[in-house]
Amino acid sequence: MLRGELTVGVSGDHFAWQTLEEAFTRAGEFGLDLIEFSTARLGEHDYPTCAALSASTGLGVSLHAWGDLAQMRPTEAVEELQYLREVCRHMTATHLVVHLGTHALPAIGLERLAQACRAVIPAYEEAGVTLCLENHYPYEYHGLNELGGVPEDFAFIFEFAQSPAIRFCLDYGHSHMSRNTHDFLDRLAPQLAYTHIADNLGENDDHLGPDDGTIDWPDVLGRTLATGFTGPFIIEFPEQDDPGRFQRFLQILQTARGQ
Repeated sequence: MLRGELTVGVSGDHFAWQTLEEAFTRAGEFGLDLIEFSTARLGEHDYPTCAALSASTGLGVSLHAWGDLAQMRPTEAVEELQYLREVCRHMTATHLVVHLGTHALPAIGLERLAQACRAVIPAYEEAGVTLCLENHYPYEYHGLNELGGVPEDFAFIFEFAQSPAIRFCLDYGHSHMSRNTHDFLDRLAPQLAYTHIADNLGENDDHLGPDDGTIDWPDVLGRTLATGFTGPFIIEFPEQDDPGRFQRFLQILQTARGQ
């Protein structure tokens, strides 16, 4: 943990690396604790290597998976989540982050997701993997019909699938677009297990650094830390040949902790 108290990591999609060895080396040089890898970049041959490097460096790993669970048939969604649980086991990833997906009829999509989450609870609890459901864009954004833009979507799933293995990932950039970061923290603090750090101007998912957008970071981080949450805080803005961008976020986080 950073400073022995807060866990901070970085998305593998937001800094430069060519090999897994380089990814772990650079994340360590940044002074971070964890790397979030993407299923879009890793293949099955990478999973044992990832586990070995995590063990040798002491850096944790998590996995961000891409797929539209709400569009899958219930059995397909369960199979996908079970497969991803196995990927996490091979990587020794502690957290799996997924979006809720899209659906033209939100109630039906959320029901499918809730059923799938409840079905995989025993397997995730046994594996020690936390399935983190991430908030996304407002439902009406560009007609995408993204579920997970409001706390009620998650409250429904958590009530149906009650388990410490099914938790919430707060993406501050997404909630800033929805103007409901405070609402998410007020409603879902007990389920909060993971966060994504990226700024924007309030309209689009710009993935800016925390000093380049309009999010009030001292406020939202202070509110988050006040709930007792200590991480992971996962950087999701690009390095842009300036590692100091990551250090500036660490300074903002430490300042918020001291308030």
